[in-house]
Amino acid sequence: MSLVLPGSIGVLGIIVLFFLLKWRWPQAGRPIAMILGILSLAAYAPYAITHWPGSDIVTMVIVLYVATAFILGLLFPPRKAKDGKMTFHWGPTYVIIFLSVVVLLDSIFVTLASSGLSQNAAKELLPKPDEGTEVTSFFPGTVSRDYQKDLKMFNQYNDALDEQIQRGWKVHKGWVDSPVVNKPTLFRVSVVDKDGNPVTGASVQVHFMRPADKRLDFLTVLPESQAGVYQEPLKMTNPGLWEVVIHIKKGDANFELDGQTNINLSN
Repeated sequence: MSLVLPGSIGVLGIIVLFFLLKWRWPQAGRPIAMILGILSLAAYAPYAITHWPGSDIVTMVIVLYVATAFILGLLFPPRKAKDGKMTFHWGPTYVIIFLSVVVLLDSIFVTLASSGLSQNAAKELLPKPDEGTEVTSFFPGTVSRDYQKDLKMFNQYNDALDEQIQRGWKVHKGWVDSPVVNKPTLFRVSVVDKDGNPVTGASVQVHFMRPADKRLDFLTVLPESQAGVYQEPLKMTNPGLWEVVIHIKKGDANFELDGQTNINLSN
């Protein structure tokens, strides 16, 4: 959307305004095109600054605006040749074709880098896997704890970790049986304090995160089935590696741990 929306609105606006102004001043085609090209860049600049989509997107939008204004000025010159026919120059045309190809390829690359291939496109373009599963291509993964950009968050996590160690809770967690894709499997978390007493009445949240596709991430709350034991059957829709973060909260006490789990295709 950061490319399609401003690009389409700007190009459509340039074309509509060009023909409206060209109808009012028929002999001023190129000056009108030049002015509209400059105004489109001036209008897009504040939007790009406040909603920065990346230098590659900004470059492509600018090229679209300039190319549109240039083509309009080329097709509707202010004067005609001596024989009454409109003059045409192949040099600028080659430049426009080159820029159009660059914008098209960059648009494809940016789309693939941000969204990946759709299921239908993956079936048509990617080789068939040996194990018979569907091939997917979703690049933006998940990072469960990315503290490199937030020192305050890192310090808070360290403080919570020290408090967690002093509390001395013992947590046993995991699948009761080997998890298989699309088959409900019991996921259990049992919590006892440092004296071995079950921790009852707590809120236990389990966050499953897919490293290959963050759109598959989901959060579930485990109900307490017996004193200190929280469990529920879960059905995983995709095989492979998942990141797991378990958050246990009771009153002011918080306990968090993470790990990984691998979902099998079959038993």
